[in-house]
Amino acid sequence: MHVVPSGEAYRDVDPMVDSTVAMTAEALQRSAVWQRMVDSSLPLMGRAAYLEQHWEGLRVLVQALETAGWAPELRAEMAEKVEALGGALDKAHATARWRDHHVTMPSMLQFRRRVNEMVESRDSVALDAHAIVRLAAVAACPIAGEPTAVSFPPVRSVHTEDQEEYFAEELSAAMLMVLAHGSDVCRSYPRQQRSTSCAVTAAAIRRALG
Repeated sequence: MHVVPSGEAYRDVDPMVDSTVAMTAEALQRSAVWQRMVDSSLPLMGRAAYLEQHWEGLRVLVQALETAGWAPELRAEMAEKVEALGGALDKAHATARWRDHHVTMPSMLQFRRRVNEMVESRDSVALDAHAIVRLAAVAACPIAGEPTAVSFPPVRSVHTEDQEEYFAEELSAAMLMVLAHGSDVCRSYPRQQRSTSCAVTAAAIRRALG
């Protein structure tokens, strides 16, 4: 268990965060789901389902941090991106009703279980690590186009060398969970021929995220 110590100075993990943001962007851009969005072989509903995983992941983490009362700056940044992604998906679906029955992939169920474990064990270090990676995924923008502007507040839960090592491990685990969403989407939505309508919708989502 990695609980926030009261009044203890935190370690500077900004270099680790910066490298993780860069690695997350590179990993997403090389992923199969990203390439399928670029060449328009991923159906429109597959694109929407992929963005819904990013939306849901951020939303789950915001709720977890609110429950724990931790990381207000990080929580505020994630809440803002939840709204941005939600608005983009409203436009993609042409309705907000998708929120009542959005797609939940197996990897998202696994992520939700992991978040519950972190909250129950009051594991602030792991929660912060997963929050950083989820924000990094949105910063990369999970579609072809300009990156989304994201602010990364300082991580204040890492206080010891052991916690710093654990933070690094959780960053890696979080990245694998994010990449798993793309694998689930690729398996769930067969390839299609290039579609002009999909390209138009992708452009609309990019504009909404910007």
